[in-house]
Amino acid sequence: MNLRKTHLAAAVGAALLAGGTAVQAQNLQVQLYGQVNRALMFADDGHRSKTFFADGESSGTRFGFQGTSQITPGLRAGARIEVEYQSNSSDSVSFESPTDNPGLAERWFDVWVEGGWGRINLGQGSGAADDASTIDLSGTNLPNGVCVCDWGGKINWRTSGGGLVGTTLGSTHNNLDFESRYDRVMYTTPVFGGFRAQVGTGQKSTAGEVNEASLWWSGKVAGDLQAAIGWSDEKIATPGTDSNETIGGSVSWLHTSGFNVTFAYTESTVGAASPAREGSHMWGKVGYKFGQHAFSASYGIMEDQAAQGDEGDAIGFGYTWTPIRWAEFYVGLHQYTLDRTGVDVEDIQVATVGTRIRF
Repeated sequence: MNLRKTHLAAAVGAALLAGGTAVQAQNLQVQLYGQVNRALMFADDGHRSKTFFADGESSGTRFGFQGTSQITPGLRAGARIEVEYQSNSSDSVSFESPTDNPGLAERWFDVWVEGGWGRINLGQGSGAADDASTIDLSGTNLPNGVCVCDWGGKINWRTSGGGLVGTTLGSTHNNLDFESRYDRVMYTTPVFGGFRAQVGTGQKSTAGEVNEASLWWSGKVAGDLQAAIGWSDEKIATPGTDSNETIGGSVSWLHTSGFNVTFAYTESTVGAASPAREGSHMWGKVGYKFGQHAFSASYGIMEDQAAQGDEGDAIGFGYTWTPIRWAEFYVGLHQYTLDRTGVDVEDIQVATVGTRIRF
């Protein structure tokens, strides 16, 4: 809902009464927003099966607010605070730990200033290449998105004899989407001919200084077409090791008929591995979108992510019904396989049914 801050003066004043603070602003637009994403997730690791009550990691439960206003003609500023609150995230539950303790996790604590010269962001938020490999116009990104380990990521791989392989689905089947969100300063150019660029630097962890850059394009080509390519470099604390470096991108095309196709590729050098290892993720999807309905089928290949010589694939199907803008109902089905030298690994199947309600 959009409210002028002057209309919120009583509520904000009451909240700050203990501190004796008075709040006044002119023409500052404040927006409160959020969503809840809940799902039933059924998983089978070849020896056990279970239904989990999960929060959909593909777009988890969250809430936040943001404010923006014009400072002078041609110059605007704003701020955004957003936190996540997931109970039993679909990428963290497992047979060993079917529940978790929900807690607040920071997503955005960000301020920005923009004008005809572009935009500068400062604080906790998406890095310059975040989501460059996840562009998806299919309408089925909740049940069947590029981040395949969003569903069942903590499920352990098992051998044909029932023993643990020693790694999880999320370690072998990751989409390697750069550095996500962290404290950074980022510059975004104005849009020129459908193109915009982003560059930034920040601190992801104690030793994880990050540099990122990306180039984005969107336009009309017998429908909607979007594409991006990104690069990131994360320093490592271990002396004498290379940085973690990632490069890749994605493209998605939605034809006027509703037919759509999406492709993503990323590769990442794991500098801390000995010797350094390059993991990769290649994924494609075809779909059809009409009215309130969207269907898709996807296939992905992941190599050398958890160990040299690993090769995994992921087959996915998804359906989303969106009867109104703020409500989505979805069904997904995935099968994951892993080939590892000298080990006979069982497949993992995951099925989901859920809904996302936004406000």
